[in-house]
Amino acid sequence: MRVDPRELRAFVAEALSSVGVPRRDAEVAAEAIVEGDLRGFHSHGVLRLPGYVEGLERGAIRAEATLRRVSRRGAVLVYDAAHSLGHVVGRRAALKAVELAREHGVGVVAVRNASHYGIAGYYTTLIAERGMVGFATCGTEPAVAPYGGSRAVLGTNPISIALPRRDGPPIVVDMATSRVSRGKILQARKEGREIPEGWAVGPDGEPTTDPERALEGALLPFGGHKGYALGLALEVLAGPAVGAAAGREVRGTTDPTVPCNKGDLFAALDLSALVDEHEYFERLERLVAEVKESGEEVLLPGEPEFRRRERALREGLRLPEGSVRAVREVAERLGLESPV
Repeated sequence: MRVDPRELRAFVAEALSSVGVPRRDAEVAAEAIVEGDLRGFHSHGVLRLPGYVEGLERGAIRAEATLRRVSRRGAVLVYDAAHSLGHVVGRRAALKAVELAREHGVGVVAVRNASHYGIAGYYTTLIAERGMVGFATCGTEPAVAPYGGSRAVLGTNPISIALPRRDGPPIVVDMATSRVSRGKILQARKEGREIPEGWAVGPDGEPTTDPERALEGALLPFGGHKGYALGLALEVLAGPAVGAAAGREVRGTTDPTVPCNKGDLFAALDLSALVDEHEYFERLERLVAEVKESGEEVLLPGEPEFRRRERALREGLRLPEGSVRAVREVAERLGLESPV
């Protein structure tokens, strides 16, 4: 089903506002949530809106976002979000990293105890649009088995890096360190369909195409031992390194009724501290040209998502069945008019 993304954003903002989120924060969160759908990451878009609403209603997610400073040393800042809405916290933290980078050349902001924040690439794009290299990662509830194991210990631990370009959208790497994000398993379960073989194992450690058994078991790391190694490193960066939970202690990223205790890490790197801006863009575009000329269908990281976004803004956003049902569920629950 196609829907006007502007109407969808307005609906999401109204839904969040109706359960206590201040209007401006509700609009910020709505932008981040719908951005997931615009880029094709439907597992991190409005599909999760019922969970956010329930978490806010139950008090597991704080409606009025707060960031309490834990520590500050030069360009490094640590906040405790006290279980605030992750999308609002994430935007504030990413822009604070930019502010620190303007002063120090680099800015690093760590956040403890914020709820799920959607797609990591949204925040790194904010940084890249301000002419800096953006980095973001976060912890999640255990969902991935270590290489050679069959029990979920690590999170899906997304990593996003965004590189500014002179013209057009930035180059954006945005991926989970599992074969697939846990959200896509949840989406398949909600839509009543099987998942591809190789994504996950069941609780018995055997490969499965049943999303329910996959959720009871574990996802597999992408790239075998290399994906596992990267996922473990990110688990440390978003956990012990920032004073947040890690491994099987992480709660609240998938269950909205439980206050979230994960960690987030945002960083901005001011390129002018490294190189003349003109030189950076000249060298980057030469590299991009070489990459593009290496084949007929070579795309840059993030390019398919931004093309999809442009098309959705022009022609309407096509939502999968599970997302449509999620929107209707929230509309009925809150007595709002559904945009779908």
